[in-house]
Amino acid sequence: MKSIIGTISAIAFISLWAIATPCTAIAAGGKEKKTNNVLTEDSVAAVEIVSFTGQSIANRIDLSCKVKSNCCYNIIVERSRNGKRFTPIGVFSDNKALAEYALSDESPLHNTNIYRLKVIDNRGKINYSKLMVVQLYDTETLSMVSVTPNTLLNNLHINVQLKNKAMIVMRIKDNDGNEIFKQKQTGTEGFNSFEMEGTGKMRPGNYSLEVLVNSKDILSVPLIKS
Repeated sequence: MKSIIGTISAIAFISLWAIATPCTAIAAGGKEKKTNNVLTEDSVAAVEIVSFTGQSIANRIDLSCKVKSNCCYNIIVERSRNGKRFTPIGVFSDNKALAEYALSDESPLHNTNIYRLKVIDNRGKINYSKLMVVQLYDTETLSMVSVTPNTLLNNLHINVQLKNKAMIVMRIKDNDGNEIFKQKQTGTEGFNSFEMEGTGKMRPGNYSLEVLVNSKDILSVPLIKS
């Protein structure tokens, strides 16, 4: 497992989209509270996750994140199969105001990998990032689909890694199963990144995202927009 540390020059905003699995943070006094954002209103020493992405390379998953902070911090990268029980796979520690980190998961789980960042600031306060889903495939056409927010536009950000050219259909359904958003794209061999334009303007609520490749391989995940 290796990490690469550098600096960045651009900062965006935390997205309003999240995978619909609740995260838990430890507050003062040992009590737990649910949170979707790393940056909290009562934080004087704040750590903000600007972006968090993943890409499948050979037999590993390369993860990267960008961080904005005004204090020292530790970031623990955690992985889960079901979004409930997480295991640490790497740690970053720094005090840079703007920083970028990379980590290779050399032994990813078969099929579904769910990642999050556990952030501990210099006061010992713990918060968690939104979840990122990476689904691995071994078909003639598809290698990977990952879902992560675009922090600049608040639109959903879909990454699809293809072995051959393919048709990709992305759908969003509301809590009643009604299709409210659909986008078709032609993907080329290699890594493809798509923005679901206009999703940042959707109303808060519970949704589901479906990504279909050549009408065969499918990724389906629940979503919450706050």
